[in-house]
Amino acid sequence: MPETRKLRVGLIGAAAKIAGPCHRNALTAIDAIELVAVCDKNSDALHQVASDLGIAKQYDDYRRLLADAEIDAVDIIAPPFVHHEIAVAAANAGKHVYCEKPMTHSLGEARQMVSAAESAGVKFAVGESYYFHAPHRLAHRLIKEGEIGDIVQLRQTKDVWVFTPAEHARLEGRGHDVPWRFNPQLSGGGEFPFFMDHGSHLFASARLLAGDLEIETVSALARPFGYGPEAERRGITAVTWNYAGGVADGVWTQIETPPEAGPYVGFRTEVIGTRGTLRVFGEGGGAAPGWPCAAPVTILRDGRSVDYRLDDGPDRSWVANNSYYDEAHIATLSRFATAVLEDSLLEYDGREAMKDLAATLATIRSATEGRAVQVADIPDEWKAYRTS
Repeated sequence: MPETRKLRVGLIGAAAKIAGPCHRNALTAIDAIELVAVCDKNSDALHQVASDLGIAKQYDDYRRLLADAEIDAVDIIAPPFVHHEIAVAAANAGKHVYCEKPMTHSLGEARQMVSAAESAGVKFAVGESYYFHAPHRLAHRLIKEGEIGDIVQLRQTKDVWVFTPAEHARLEGRGHDVPWRFNPQLSGGGEFPFFMDHGSHLFASARLLAGDLEIETVSALARPFGYGPEAERRGITAVTWNYAGGVADGVWTQIETPPEAGPYVGFRTEVIGTRGTLRVFGEGGGAAPGWPCAAPVTILRDGRSVDYRLDDGPDRSWVANNSYYDEAHIATLSRFATAVLEDSLLEYDGREAMKDLAATLATIRSATEGRAVQVADIPDEWKAYRTS
């Protein structure tokens, strides 16, 4: 039998401390992908990554990688302030593009990224792991099957994260506190860098779990201070939104407490329907230390609760029991490879990602100006930080 063709991928930003391990794990775990080259400006870290993976091709400049005719596609996990530049260049070089979230800093830049890919005839996907997170997909299926009736409201909560000692050591004691994430311009979030980094997760899952309803209007509650490395910035402690047509609404809250202060950690969503309520844990979500293990998905209806479980094992990254961090990235990258190899449609492409970028920017604008903002009113050129 002829050998099955694989998608030959070059990983840009390969030594990244946050996204690097999960992308490297995912790319080497997917049968349809062959990781053939790695690229990073940090040459020492790049050599170590290449040695660990047994990769011969190493590039310290993404332009040299894009000139490599043996590479079919790129996986961009460099920081978001270079996403636009690299994605456009990759598309122009004829490479299929998988780009980590957040997509970029403005809708205008995002539109150029999409346009470049469409003009070149290549696939362009944004790596929104929450959209393909296993408990979210299970919840989405149950909702589509009518288990809780028509959607009335979504309630999302971001509780404290809890790292395993191994994860903390791997990140050299810095957790996920890499400097660009808290820089107003490099993060793209101005005074609200955390929300810029995580807003796409919130809105992608909020749209998925509401049956792909569009988000129309957002309103943010800003606080005058941040936490941890974000302490010199401001934070967004709550967001409310209306779905198109006014058929449902949603709310997201951020709670920064010690893990012992409550029964849950991480990310979770309650979907309120006309027949019942569904609770689903997202990335890093689950029972707090000392509390009984929580099912990834639970439906409460007719005076009883029904737990739904998954076959996935414990996660590498989080101490919470319903994480599946690596698995979510395997799911997103697997779908990307299939779409390229079979020339099929992407479920979450650049245009879908633009919807969540627009809602994120609208939220930051709402927090900045103290008013509700229509998502459709965000200008292409608007950024959350001053450019002069």
